[in-house]
Amino acid sequence: MGNRQLITGCVATLMLTGLVMVYSNTAVSCGLNPLTNNSVVKQAACVLLAVAAIVVLAHLDYHILARHSRAIMLLTLAALAAVLVFGPRIHGARRWFRAGPLSLQVSEFAKIAVILYVAGFISRKRHVLGDFVQGFLPPVIVLAVVFGLIMAQPDFGTAALLGAVVITLLLVSGVRWRHAAPLLVTAMPILFLLIRMREYRWRRLVVFLNPWADPQGAGYHAVQSLITLGCGGLLGVGPGCGRQKLGFLPEVKTDFTFASFGQETGFVGCVLLIAVFVALFYAGVRISRSAPDLFGALLSLGVTLLIGFQMFINIGVVSSALPTKGISLPFVSFGGSSMLALSVGIGILLNVSKHCRGDPALDVRGATRKEVQG
Repeated sequence: MGNRQLITGCVATLMLTGLVMVYSNTAVSCGLNPLTNNSVVKQAACVLLAVAAIVVLAHLDYHILARHSRAIMLLTLAALAAVLVFGPRIHGARRWFRAGPLSLQVSEFAKIAVILYVAGFISRKRHVLGDFVQGFLPPVIVLAVVFGLIMAQPDFGTAALLGAVVITLLLVSGVRWRHAAPLLVTAMPILFLLIRMREYRWRRLVVFLNPWADPQGAGYHAVQSLITLGCGGLLGVGPGCGRQKLGFLPEVKTDFTFASFGQETGFVGCVLLIAVFVALFYAGVRISRSAPDLFGALLSLGVTLLIGFQMFINIGVVSSALPTKGISLPFVSFGGSSMLALSVGIGILLNVSKHCRGDPALDVRGATRKEVQG
């Protein structure tokens, strides 16, 4: 099976799984008829928009994005700043632009914009990438500004996820360790201070070590998630038959949908779903390795890392392998902004794959064969 077919099949499987789980998790509260279930209708509309985005981006030459990467980054920074001023405060955070029933989470699209900018910068400045001032500092400054704007919303999970993707891209592309190491060392105490400054973040980190110490308080999400997964056993209780979603497990259709999926399909279902993500990640890496130029290689790798890291964090949180944080499961969790933004990335992946010729543009040491065109 080719990379394009594998990616298309994986994304279609994940989107359909998401639709089924949204219906399963909301049928009791929103009605058994999917046509009158508001959550199902919204998710179906998001899937249609996502498919349209994939089709458009798959046919739009990705080299056009290289020429406009800086403009897209400036617009993204303006949008991130604007949402802090004009966005409504929902659950203590300003992350969305709202217009009637429609809402848009800017930080989800910022992930793609930053990956696009970093890929474009590295492809243009490949010859000075080893220089601290000209090659390393500019993308780090942009990352720091985006990180700060997202943290101001506040959204620690998204900011940390984006930082991990960008740092990985820089290291893979050939940035010197003697430049990156001080940044990583400095980032650790800063992240600790950011966590310590917010009491709820600190409680999540402390209770992560033993969620059963406070099962009705800070450890409630983790405990209920573990109970939900544990009830699934080997083969699950059956589609639609999960009980923890009936008011026990919070955020069941968004951040913790994997737990509900695990209860209804069991260990076997979880393994199969993870296998779909692994196959998608594998195809993305293959496309990156065979891209015809450095920009295409880094762009496709960035999108692949974003999906892979986001999946890893979500499942890690659900299984209590990581502290609780609001990161959605790509293409499966309820929500339009994340699905649409990641679908833009998938469309770019498919477009890069159309130009692949089997001559690697990027290897694990950051060596290049061809520079970006245009």
